[in-house]
Amino acid sequence: MGARTHKRSIRVAAGGTASLVFTNTPAAIESGWLVSRAGTPLQIFERGRLVGTTDSERILLPVGNHDFEFVADTLGFRARRSANISAGQTTTVTLSLPRAAVNLNAVPWAEVAVDGKEIGQTPIANLMLTIGTHQVSFRHPQFGEKQAAVTVSLQEAARVAVDMRAR
Repeated sequence: MGARTHKRSIRVAAGGTASLVFTNTPAAIESGWLVSRAGTPLQIFERGRLVGTTDSERILLPVGNHDFEFVADTLGFRARRSANISAGQTTTVTLSLPRAAVNLNAVPWAEVAVDGKEIGQTPIANLMLTIGTHQVSFRHPQFGEKQAAVTVSLQEAARVAVDMRAR
C-alpha cells in the first residue's frame, strides 16, 4: 500500500487530556453513505456479497458506481438498483414494492381493518397489498375483536380466516 501522511492540530488544556484517532482510510474522502428505503426489510447484496439491510440506518461504502440487488427470498422479491456513492455524501435509494392479493374471511362476518385502515366487511377477496407483513383486525359487534398478522408475498396468495365465535 502507498504511504500516506496525516496532519491534524489539537489543543490540550493544562491538566486536560485529549484523544486523536487516525484510520487507514479517511472515510470522508474515500467513502460515502447509502440509505435505502423500502416498506419491508430487504437484504442488500453487491456482487453476491451481503452489504447490509434496509433496516440499517445507513451503510458506509467506497466511492463509485455500485450495482445492488435488494432481496427478500421469503416474499419472492428481487430488484436491482444502481447508485453512485459520492465522497462524504449520502445517497438514497427508494424501492416501490409490488402488490399481491390477500383473501380475508370470518365466521360469522366481521368488519376488517388492515394496518389501521378500514377495508370493509368479510368476505374480502383479492385485496391488493404491498408485499410484507400487515396487521389485520376483525371486529364483530357480538363476538369482539381478533387480530392476525398476514405476510403477503409474490409466491402465493395470502389467506386469513378467523372464527369470531372461538375464544
